[in-house]
Amino acid sequence: MKFSQEDPTDAKLVHSYDEQAIVIQSGTSAELSTITNSFLLTADTLVQPSEYPALTTFNVDMTHYLQSQGIEILITGQNVLQRIAHDQAVLFAQQGLGLEQMLIGPACRTYNLLVAEGRKVGLVIDFNR
Repeated sequence: MKFSQEDPTDAKLVHSYDEQAIVIQSGTSAELSTITNSFLLTADTLVQPSEYPALTTFNVDMTHYLQSQGIEILITGQNVLQRIAHDQAVLFAQQGLGLEQMLIGPACRTYNLLVAEGRKVGLVIDFNR
């Protein structure tokens, strides 16, 4: 699905997606990046697993990393929705981080909407789940 982009912000947004790839638009430039592996996206940053290997490991180190990036809400997108363990969800809540798990399409749309609202949101897409 392709999005119509009218938001003039300089944030990184999801331009389009399918079950195998996400296309990221880098701010106000016309530059597009196609990503086919797991990643973390914020309004300012695209983090690949090579930069942070524990990207899809929902543990205390991950919550600290997210907080260091200024993220208040984390949206996870997967091809097949698999809920994280209850103790992992509790850990996020204890650290003051919101956590939403969705299929890839709704996750991308929700991320774009929250970024447009100026929220401090991160999007983790895990193509392996």
